[in-house]
Amino acid sequence: MSQTVNSRPEQGVLPGLGAGRRRAAKPEPQPAEARPVAVCSLELSSPQLDRTFDYLVTPALDHLAQPGVRVAVRFGGRQVGGFIVERRERSDHPGKLSPISRVPSGLPVLTPGLWRLANAVAERQAGAVWDVLRLAVPAAHVSTEKRLLARWAGGPGGEGGDGPAGADGPGGLGGIGGGGPADPVPECLEGLVAGLRAGRRQRAAWTHLPGDDLANGLAAAVAAAWAAGGQTLVVAASDRMVAQVAGALPKGCRVARLVADDGPQARLEAYWSGARGEADVLVGTRAAAFAPLARPALLVLVGDGDSALREPRAPYHHARTVMAVRAGQEGASLLVAGLGRSVEAQALVESGWLGSLAAERPAVRAATPVVHAPTAEDLAAEGATAASRLPGAAFRLIRRGLADGPVLIQVPSAGHVKAGLERTADELARAFPAARVERSGGPGGRLGQVGPEPVLAVATPGAEPVARGGYAAAVLLDAGTWAGRPALDSAVDALRIWLTAAALVRPRQPVLLAGSDGGGAAQALVRWDPVGLAARDLAERRSLGLPPAVKAVVFEGTQAAVEELMSGVQLPESARLIPDQDRTVLLVGLDQARSTVAAVRAAVRAKAVGGRSTGRVRVRVDGELG
Repeated sequence: MSQTVNSRPEQGVLPGLGAGRRRAAKPEPQPAEARPVAVCSLELSSPQLDRTFDYLVTPALDHLAQPGVRVAVRFGGRQVGGFIVERRERSDHPGKLSPISRVPSGLPVLTPGLWRLANAVAERQAGAVWDVLRLAVPAAHVSTEKRLLARWAGGPGGEGGDGPAGADGPGGLGGIGGGGPADPVPECLEGLVAGLRAGRRQRAAWTHLPGDDLANGLAAAVAAAWAAGGQTLVVAASDRMVAQVAGALPKGCRVARLVADDGPQARLEAYWSGARGEADVLVGTRAAAFAPLARPALLVLVGDGDSALREPRAPYHHARTVMAVRAGQEGASLLVAGLGRSVEAQALVESGWLGSLAAERPAVRAATPVVHAPTAEDLAAEGATAASRLPGAAFRLIRRGLADGPVLIQVPSAGHVKAGLERTADELARAFPAARVERSGGPGGRLGQVGPEPVLAVATPGAEPVARGGYAAAVLLDAGTWAGRPALDSAVDALRIWLTAAALVRPRQPVLLAGSDGGGAAQALVRWDPVGLAARDLAERRSLGLPPAVKAVVFEGTQAAVEELMSGVQLPESARLIPDQDRTVLLVGLDQARSTVAAVRAAVRAKAVGGRSTGRVRVRVDGELG
C-alpha cells in the first residue's frame, strides 16, 4: 500500500566526509496484510479536533491493534493516547499515514455500543466525544489488562447494543428518552417484574417507599431480568447507595461493583466483567452509566433527582440521560427509582415514554412517618419560642423521642456557623446533657450507623446515619434554607432532601419540619406526595416556558464572548436569549432542540478553528438555571 509515513529527510553531510558517515534512511513502515488502516479516536482537548484520525497498522502490531484497544500514536509532534474504533482497507486521507506507535495491552475496552453511546451523548450535550470517553472507560492499568486478555484470550463474550441507534423519544433532544416504543408501560411494580420475566421491554419511573421497599423491589426486578437470561446495570447516586443495592440483590447472582474509590484495578475488572458477560449485575456510581453489558436487559437509576448523578465536568451530562439513550440504543428496560420524583422524570411520564409506579395511599400511610410542618396558627399558639431556630415543639419532640430510641436532627450545613452542624450539636448537648450526641457530615466525616439506644444524631443532608430499627423521631431544621433557594429545582430538591431524612424514621413516628414557609414542598412532605409536587412544578414550568418543557442551553462567559460564539448561529424565531452577568441562557422549543444544539456545537468548533480570543465560553446543555 502507499499509505505509509513520510521518510525523514537526511541531514546534510559536511564536505570531505566519506559516504560511510552518512546515516541510513529510515525504512518506511509497511502495512498489515489485511485492513491496514486503523480509525482512531484520540485524546485531544481542542473542539476542532473532535473527530477520528486514520493511522497505519504495521505487521508487528496487526494481532494487537484490534477495534476497541488503547493505542499510542504521534500527533502534532507528540505522543497521544486513544482507541481504535475500527479497521479498514483504505483511508480517505490523501497523504501517507503515520503508523501506530504502540498498543499497550490489546484488551478491547471500547466496545461498539459504547462508541455509539459516547457519540450520542456528545451530540446531545454539544460536547466532544473524547470528553465522554475519558469518563466512560476506566483508566489504563496495563498489568491488569494483560492479565484479563490472557484469561479471556477469545476476546469479549459479546456486547449488546448492535442494533440501530433508534429515533428520539418525545420531543427529540428536548426529552431525554431515545429509541422506539416499548411494550405497554407497566402500571405497578409487579407488572414490571412480570414483563421483565417474559422478556418484554419495560420503562417506568418508580417512587418507592421507605424501609425495605427499594431493596425488595430491586431484588425482584433483577431476579426477573436474570431469569430471562439478561444482565442488569444499577447506577446509584452515592457509594452508600451502591453498598445498599449490592446487599439487596438476589443470592447467587454474580455482582460486580464499579466505584472509583475501589481503585483502577478493581474498576477495570468490574467493567470488563460486564462487557464479557461474567457479571449478572453491575452496580456503580455516576460513571457506571456507560459500562458495557454483553446481554443488556435492565438499566436502573437509583436516587432520581440527586445532584450527584449530574457530571460536573464536560460535557456535563446527567446519568439519567445516558441511561435513557442506552435504553433506546440497546433495547433494554429502564427503571428510574427514587424516594422523590424529578420534574424531568415526570415530564417523561406525562409524555407516555415512562410509566409511573407509586404506592396507593393506604400503603403510603402505613410505611411513612407522621410529618408536622407548623402553620402560622401553630406558631402563634407557640408564643415567643416559635421564632427561635429550635422551637419549643422541637424540644418536646426530641425529649419524647429519646425516651424510645435515637433521634435524628438534620441541619443544612457543617461547621460552627449559625445554622451549622457543630453549633447545633453543641446547643443540643447543653439542652440534653444526659443524651449522647453524634455528629455526621462535614470535615469530621460521615457516621454510617447508630444503634437502637437513645442518641441524638446531628447530620447534614446525605450524611444521615442509619439507625438500627429506625429513628424514634426526627427534626429537620432550617427548612427554608432549601425551599427558599433562588433555583428552578428548589422545591423538588428540598423535598428530596427531607424525604431522605424522614425515610429513616420508623413508620407512624413523628417528624417535625422546622423553619418552613409552609409552601408546596412542605405540604408535599406532610402528605408524602413527591409525584404530586413534581406534576405541579412541571405544569407551572410549561406555563412559563421553562425546562423541561423547553430545551435550555447555558453559556458561561462574558456577554461579548457569547455574542461572538453565537454570531453565525441561525436561531428559531421562538428562541429566547436571556443574558445575566457572565451567563446567558438560550431557551428553545423541544421540536427545534436537536437542530439548535447541533448548531451550537458547530459554533464551538468554528470558534476553536478560528482562534478568536474574545473569551472562553463554557456550554452546558440542560444546565442549571438558578
